[in-house]
Amino acid sequence: MALLRKFISYFFDLTQEKVQSRYSGEVVVAYSRGQYKLSTSNAIYSFGKYYTSFDTVFRQLQVGERPVQSVLVLGFGLGSVVDLLGQHPSIQLITAVDADDVIMDLGKKYLQSGLKSKVEWVCADAAAFASTTTQAYDLVLFDVFIDDLTPVVFMQTEFLESLKKTVAPGGLLLFSKIHDSHHSKIENEQFEKRFTKVFPSAFSIDTDGNKLFCWENKQ
Repeated sequence: MALLRKFISYFFDLTQEKVQSRYSGEVVVAYSRGQYKLSTSNAIYSFGKYYTSFDTVFRQLQVGERPVQSVLVLGFGLGSVVDLLGQHPSIQLITAVDADDVIMDLGKKYLQSGLKSKVEWVCADAAAFASTTTQAYDLVLFDVFIDDLTPVVFMQTEFLESLKKTVAPGGLLLFSKIHDSHHSKIENEQFEKRFTKVFPSAFSIDTDGNKLFCWENKQ
């Protein structure tokens, strides 16, 4: 039965459940192409190993070969980035931060990764968490969206300065933004100027629909 279900999922999305999120409205969990997918009417929040934006950047920057022990994920969804890191040999801690308790409960339910036992769940606003945590991480992944938009607070210098303090020496920051429309491309052009002021030597990678802003803490 499981094999048949997986086979069918390559032709049709199999809806698992629909729930109301106080931030994103109705979100849908579907089994699609053998992976769990979390989406709204306008955006895909998680899609297992098909979450191509981070997959592309992980491969390009050889994240799997970096000596990563601690990971901070801001905006967890169903944990696609953890699925992509599933074979990483040195990770000991993943701190999963999401302000939406509904989505966090879905993440706990549907996360498939072998790293699930290493996840520490924190239901909190990303800005509040970044400004108060005293821990620095080897890999920081920012993936916060409300539908298909990055909330304005996360594009401000104050938040970026807080975020910078969460990246350990030698650590890597990856900040994801939608990059698929004229509006988003103009917004990202302005955001990149602000980002590089806070993170000198930062660069961006276009992943065909998303743009990831990247910075390595070389201090």
